[in-house]
Amino acid sequence: MSVPAYLGVAAVVAVAASVQLAAGFGFGLAAVPLLAVVLDPHDAVVVALGLATFTNGYQAWTGRQHTDRAVVSRLLTGALVGLPLGLLVFVGVDDQVLGIVIGAVVLMAVVVIAAGLDLRHAGPALDVGGGLLSGAMTMSAGVNGPPLVFVLQARHFPPDRFRSTITTVFATLDVISVVVFAAIGDLRASVLLAIVVALPGLALGAVVGIAMRRHLDAVRFRRLVLVLLTVAGISAVTAAIV
Repeated sequence: MSVPAYLGVAAVVAVAASVQLAAGFGFGLAAVPLLAVVLDPHDAVVVALGLATFTNGYQAWTGRQHTDRAVVSRLLTGALVGLPLGLLVFVGVDDQVLGIVIGAVVLMAVVVIAAGLDLRHAGPALDVGGGLLSGAMTMSAGVNGPPLVFVLQARHFPPDRFRSTITTVFATLDVISVVVFAAIGDLRASVLLAIVVALPGLALGAVVGIAMRRHLDAVRFRRLVLVLLTVAGISAVTAAIV
């Protein structure tokens, strides 16, 4: 890649990290569609997952006292079934189709996150099903947040419990995915270089995100996230078609 491309990757990662640290989710949602404009869509997935391991691991560890471990267990049970299904899609789908899928997933996420369903009394099947979809989307598109966000918002988790629970699941899926990608040869030197180059942007975005979390009104920030995701989804679909 050219120097401007690497700078673009760092800038995208900074924005994604700020979203992640402020809301507890959204790194893949914000990073993958925009990275897919600069990188090969498959590489965008691997780079985003590699970087998300840092942000999710940090949030999962610092918020571990608020984690709902029973829900995490059910979500991961479903995700372990979904991961190999997503890998089949990742390996078998061409770049254009994958780019369109990434954009479509993000746009669907906008609808899901905007909907305020109340499923607090739903059974364990809700968590297992959400985990299965998240696992499949992790390996296929690098965007594993929408099903988990839907489940935890539908259960009306308070912010601290929401962030720590969802990032614990994310961190686990990220590590598994990176190991799998390394095993099948997708963690190439160019991908590793993109990850290293993006680390300063990741750190800057994390600092901004923590500041936003403390000072930004939750309702306004939620609206901002939805706008950013809409733009990112449309950009990914447009880039894939063009």
